[in-house]
Amino acid sequence: MRTSFSHVTTRTIGCLVAFLLLVWPHTASAVTYMSIETVPNRAVVGEDVVVTIRSIGYANLERWSRRLLEECRVVDSVIDALTANATISSVTSTNTRVVVAAGGFEGGTNPSFVFTVKDSGADAVTEADVDVLGNALGYVLSQGSTAHFSPDNFKAYAFPLDYILVTFSGPLSGEEAQAFFEHLGTIDPALFSGLFAGFTQIDRPGSLMNNSMLFLQPAVSKRRFISGLSAVVDDEARASYSPLKNNGAPTTARAGVAFPENDWLTFPAGDQYLANIGESARLRSELAALRERHLDAVTRLLEAIEEGRVEEYLATQFTCP
Repeated sequence: MRTSFSHVTTRTIGCLVAFLLLVWPHTASAVTYMSIETVPNRAVVGEDVVVTIRSIGYANLERWSRRLLEECRVVDSVIDALTANATISSVTSTNTRVVVAAGGFEGGTNPSFVFTVKDSGADAVTEADVDVLGNALGYVLSQGSTAHFSPDNFKAYAFPLDYILVTFSGPLSGEEAQAFFEHLGTIDPALFSGLFAGFTQIDRPGSLMNNSMLFLQPAVSKRRFISGLSAVVDDEARASYSPLKNNGAPTTARAGVAFPENDWLTFPAGDQYLANIGESARLRSELAALRERHLDAVTRLLEAIEEGRVEEYLATQFTCP
């Protein structure tokens, strides 16, 4: 399963799609995006568990993810622990926003915690704090990797990648983003289920409606990438394509991305993430407890699925671990 370079490349680019796809050309202010899925990595819980969880559909997974974020304070608890242990100091409610948003990869669409982080000017989050937070969340949520993305500078991170942004008039729901992605597959399957095909739903700078979808160029030619996205935008009255050349012709933009990650088969204790958050035994203990709470929430969801009571569970029976 892990054949050095080929495996790392596939996994890294996969996560990249889960996060990279968060960009806007010519942003007026510097913004970093992060994206972390809510379902644990298959190397942690097993392939069958991941398949079972995803079988409840996007809408139910989104409801579960929102309850984790808003009621169980999964993200806030990690930030609180890092701040209390003096591991980060610049992350605040005014410079960091996190929502549950859609992310698609190789034919599937899943909810993720997507962050919009102010990374320059007054009250900005430092690059070091962004890195620590991404690693801590990857550990607590048992992810194979997280992704950091700077839309302002394609040289900021290791991977310079081409992307296309599709922006909708008015709000865009996760299910609408999923439907758009699936429609793209009817135009060109390689842009939907092909190698590295995917998108992430984001807030464009200046907007709080999560009404943009950023598509990373998959394993197809740039011309095919542009052609397919142009065609699906033409079919959707609410959608607009960017970037455009001076003559109005569609083109692509570039961005840089980084991926904090952990190989759970080789490092089952999450050592690769933990190495990036400091040596504090107290902090590691607190994060480990938060990780167990998230895995407990996964177990409770699985029980509801197996007992055929997902709707009731998410509506009235859900409780935080």
